[in-house]
Amino acid sequence: MNLRVRLHKPEQLDNLSLSGGILDTTLASLKFINTYFGNHRQLSKAILHYCITHPTIEKIHIVDIGCGGGDCIAHISETLKKHNMKATFTGIDGNPKSISYAQQNNPDPTHISFNAANILDKDFALPNCDLLISSHFIYHFNNEHLIYFLKKLQSNTVKHIIFSELYRSKMAYHMFKTIRFMLPVSDMAKKDGLIAIQRAFTNKELETIIRKSTIEKHSITKKPFFRMIAQIYLHNEKNTV
Repeated sequence: MNLRVRLHKPEQLDNLSLSGGILDTTLASLKFINTYFGNHRQLSKAILHYCITHPTIEKIHIVDIGCGGGDCIAHISETLKKHNMKATFTGIDGNPKSISYAQQNNPDPTHISFNAANILDKDFALPNCDLLISSHFIYHFNNEHLIYFLKKLQSNTVKHIIFSELYRSKMAYHMFKTIRFMLPVSDMAKKDGLIAIQRAFTNKELETIIRKSTIEKHSITKKPFFRMIAQIYLHNEKNTV
């Protein structure tokens, strides 16, 4: 298996017309993976730190691109509530059925909303927000499109960006290939998981893309289970990490 270069192959979940029980089961599987492998915890921790270090934002608006079934938003919302932080959320996904699933499982419709939109469309317009987040999504961009996307964000109201992503490695691929049969997740999640690792950026690749997008202040931190948290500071924001 050659992991020196990124794989450009769609996952089954990338089919935006996917629906029914197979979609629901896979979204539930992704919630399990996000919880079990620490993505919810790491992403929530980074967002909480940002909110604590930016107390002038009285009620933060967070947009999650590629939100899937909305499980990350639900976890982050609960975390911020525990710390008495006020927040509203908008989750965006390209599959309308995923959005329907998220709406049906929405724990707080007053503060959390979900919209269907194709984020990979070059004409996609990000809603105004304070904080932009994503979880296991940005590898869907090719290099040049991600550079374009990040450049375009600099004219938006978004103040800060936090990406929680897998990083590509042989060890991650072979470990997941070995343990996937033991995980209580759908066959689609198992197959797509291997593809996702092959499509992921390395730390160095993402670093290069961020620099090419003319963003000066950023940090990329490796986390357990082959994950990285990338933080991008916009509008002369101070690096507080």
